[in-house]
Amino acid sequence: MRFIDSNIFIYVVTNHPRFGATATRILKRVEEGEEATISTLTLCEVAWVFEAMGRQGDIKPTLEKILSYSTLRIEPFDSDDLIVGANLMATDRLDFNDAVNVALMERLGIDEVYTNDEKHLGRLGFIRAIFE
Repeated sequence: MRFIDSNIFIYVVTNHPRFGATATRILKRVEEGEEATISTLTLCEVAWVFEAMGRQGDIKPTLEKILSYSTLRIEPFDSDDLIVGANLMATDRLDFNDAVNVALMERLGIDEVYTNDEKHLGRLGFIRAIFE
């Protein structure tokens, strides 16, 4: 099972000219039955990005679409994930949200993530970043 980074959802909704087609293929696999996981933090990140872009009207339909995937597990983060994430932030130079999601992935035994975030997630030796 793979984790899905927030950027995948954002690329699809914004029809990103460079990354939109690949992100769409990833979500199509989930729609067709591939099991995947996101966190409640991922849902918040998607909403925060659209809010920052001035695209508040995209938040509700996007969240509804994400929540409609029957094979997509949505996992809450816990207080330990926050502390482990803060540590990962310092040791692996991750931003806080990525670090919390990595902590959650480690707790759940997930070592692959759909993302094109090479700057952060793509350089971790213990997580395989996939964008295809």
